[in-house]
This record gives sequence, structure tokens and C-alpha cells, in this order.
Amino acid sequence: MKRTTLSPTLTALTGAALLSFAAASHAEGLSIGASIGDARHNGDSLLGGYPADRSHFGGKLYGGYSFTPNFSLEAGYADLGRIKSDAGRLRASGWFLDAVGTLPLGNDFSLLGRVGVFDGKLRRDLNGSQLDGSVSASERGTSYKLGAGMQYDFNKNTALRAEWEHYRFDALDSTPHADQLSVGVNYKF
Repeated sequence: MKRTTLSPTLTALTGAALLSFAAASHAEGLSIGASIGDARHNGDSLLGGYPADRSHFGGKLYGGYSFTPNFSLEAGYADLGRIKSDAGRLRASGWFLDAVGTLPLGNDFSLLGRVGVFDGKLRRDLNGSQLDGSVSASERGTSYKLGAGMQYDFNKNTALRAEWEHYRFDALDSTPHADQLSVGVNYKF
């Protein structure tokens, strides 16, 4: 019976590949998260140009999958609060899908960048028929979403995030946008 032995180079390469796979598999996987913050809107024109309170409490819930330590996809729901004026109110929310890039800085800190698709919904409720004769209107539209932020890893599973996100709407015959500053927690399985 003939015996085959592995060369030291092939053994070292195989070991390095297995260690690399083990390190990469730790960085890969599912995650969930939530954040809360302040959403600022520019949608006064949707309420007849009346002065409006354009800042409101908002937040998001999401789930994601990390393909590498530096790239993941996240999908979720964002509630961007409402704009109130004498004419009525405008409610903003929607679903998103983002590509997220992570740049490690060291000492458990990372920079985050995101770009994605946003399926936003605007609901306008007027106090009367000041604008177009309709008291209530609701419409969905798909547009883009951008964001940037920082992440601090408490451990290999739990991280704190601080982010700025820009949501653009395409609904009710206009293209208003909302910017949200938020703080949240991300948990990786």
C-alpha cells in the first residue's frame, strides 16, 4: 500500500485557509437592531406652506446579514414621525434595504456608510380642504436613502451605533426628505 504525505507548504496553506475561514465565519452572520432619534423634515409644501413643527421623534427596526467583516445588507422599517402645522399633519414611514460598509478604526470603533432603496409612505391629514379639496391622502413611492455613522463594539455580539440617515420620499406629487439622527443597538448572532 502506497502512502501519500502532504508537503509542509501544503499543510501550512491548508491550516491558514481553515483559520481564515474560522475568522471570517465569526464576522459573517445575522444581526438585528433598533434605534431611536430625532427626525427633521422639509415637507412644509405638502401642508400648504404653513409654518410647521418639522422635528419629531423617530426610529427604526432592522435585520441584516454580514457577508464579510466590511460588508452587510440591512432591511427594516423606519418611522420618521410627523410634521404638524395649522393646516394639518403629515406622517412619514417606510421600508428600506441598505448596503452597509464598515471601516474598522481600532479600539472597537468603526465607521459606517450606507446607501439603499427606500419605499416611503406619506399620509397627509388636513384640518379642512385648504389645499386641494381632499381632507386625507396617502401614497407610497420608492426613492433612495443614504447614511453615515459610528459603531462601538462592546463585545463580539453587541454594538452601540450613532447614525445620520437621509430618507427621500417620492409621493403625493413631491419629493420631500427627512434626516434622522439616531442612537441604537445592534446585536449579531
